[in-house]
Amino acid sequence: MKQFLKKEQIQLLNGGYLSNTVGSPVCNSEFVAAQKNAEWCCTFAELAKGKDFKGKKADSLSNLQAEVVKALQAKKRTFVDKPTMTEGSLTTQLAAEALAFMDFAENTTKADKINEFMQQFNVLAEFQEFGLFFEDDIVKLNRIYSIEEVTASVQEVIDLLK
Repeated sequence: MKQFLKKEQIQLLNGGYLSNTVGSPVCNSEFVAAQKNAEWCCTFAELAKGKDFKGKKADSLSNLQAEVVKALQAKKRTFVDKPTMTEGSLTTQLAAEALAFMDFAENTTKADKINEFMQQFNVLAEFQEFGLFFEDDIVKLNRIYSIEEVTASVQEVIDLLK
């Protein structure tokens, strides 16, 4: 028998069995699959905190040689001073706008990646917003994740997921 349940009408009982508030077992296979993906994403984000995936860059012999050349050139006599950039309000404003534009482009790309990745969790958003039809069946979950929790986790690690 199918029953339409909203987010406040489901719970996990006795170690994770998905049930309605009366205690009858329920299942929606799409919802369960999304919850398992959500658990993976949230666990991944939690365990990825503080990890260094880029590693430390080794010192380069060619970089050292370039530093030596630069240091030796610094000892040369200067006959004509180089021009200096004027620090006016327009220069500062232009620099700030250029940085803001670069940040905008980067943030837009990141938002697009997050939105694309989150499409697999549409069923969770629909469940929270409207509810879903569940059937009588037994399924076990470790936890019920909200769309907000999944979104926050994905935002932290989107560059690692894509």
